[in-house]
Amino acid sequence: MVNDVSMRRNKTARSIRIACGLLFILFSVFYLRFQSHLLEMLQKVLSDGQTAYSAKWGTWIITLVLCLIQFGVGKAARLSERCHALTYLPSLLLLAFIAGFDKGIYTGVSFGRWAWMLPAVLSGFVLLVWICRKVGVLWADMRGQSWQERLFPNLLIMFFMCVGCVSLGNTDEVFHYETAVDAALLDNDYERALSIGTGSPRTSRELSVMRAYALSRIDSLPERLFEYPQCDASRGLLFEAGTPQTTWLKHQAVYDYLGGNPRAGESVTAYLRRLCYTETGNAPALDYYLCALLLRKELDVFAKELGYFCYVEPGLPRAYLEALFLYYAKHPEQEPPFDLSALGRDYQHYRLSPSAHGRSYWSYYDYTTIRYVK
Repeated sequence: MVNDVSMRRNKTARSIRIACGLLFILFSVFYLRFQSHLLEMLQKVLSDGQTAYSAKWGTWIITLVLCLIQFGVGKAARLSERCHALTYLPSLLLLAFIAGFDKGIYTGVSFGRWAWMLPAVLSGFVLLVWICRKVGVLWADMRGQSWQERLFPNLLIMFFMCVGCVSLGNTDEVFHYETAVDAALLDNDYERALSIGTGSPRTSRELSVMRAYALSRIDSLPERLFEYPQCDASRGLLFEAGTPQTTWLKHQAVYDYLGGNPRAGESVTAYLRRLCYTETGNAPALDYYLCALLLRKELDVFAKELGYFCYVEPGLPRAYLEALFLYYAKHPEQEPPFDLSALGRDYQHYRLSPSAHGRSYWSYYDYTTIRYVK
């Protein structure tokens, strides 16, 4: 009889450990996949670009290490099956730690808040384990409960710890877009970079710069630039010179691509204009310059510069044509260089349903407020 009771208890404890272990592995795998691009950038920073992070192998290796840590904690803590899930707290805390970095990693990895949080939480965990072991004798009269009734407190503990792990990790939507685009640019996969976050209205200067760079690499900058949210005017085309690095895509890499470095105190538009007029820049620099004028809504300057640098014809990129139509609509006394009637019909459709043409320069011109004009 005693042996039967002991066997049932062991079976119950084993079932609870297996259930908690499977739940932890599932959470760890999905969470690490979600944070894979952040971990890829972290790996690049820590190795100074010498090694690469593999999402496939990295996910399973990290999960295995965390499981081994839990196994050691479980052996040391010797908690009853009723609060077995607590042994996963150190592993989940470490998981939150490695996924809790922000764009400051590009200037150097630091512990930040984790310098005090890790020892504080681990100290609290040791105290909690001591309390659980001391009051364990009070649960002796509840051993007749089924394994499902004993499993529920563990599932509840696991749920709250997983929620805490997610809240402590980096959940910034835009930052995840940035790291994903950065990772795609490392592989020279520009189309993949441009497909990330396309349905979201949220953006950042870093994201706008990387998208503009990817568009230029596939010769689509003036054709597709306004398919993405633009909130920083011409500043969204380039990183600010002299500022700390906030992406793996280096400031210098973009300057080299355009053909020269900005001077001290030089605005984005002045820098691009100088590249074009001194002929130190290249063909992408011209598209950057003309797009900078469009982003600043300087239609008069744009029309003048377009006529100076380009042959104005119907085959121009979409954004240039839409900007030209607006320019000649504002200057009816001037004769357009070609027939704009087709653009006029498109513009009428846009006026009737602006939301259906949200990815046009017309929509940007009418509805986007420029926050920066430098």
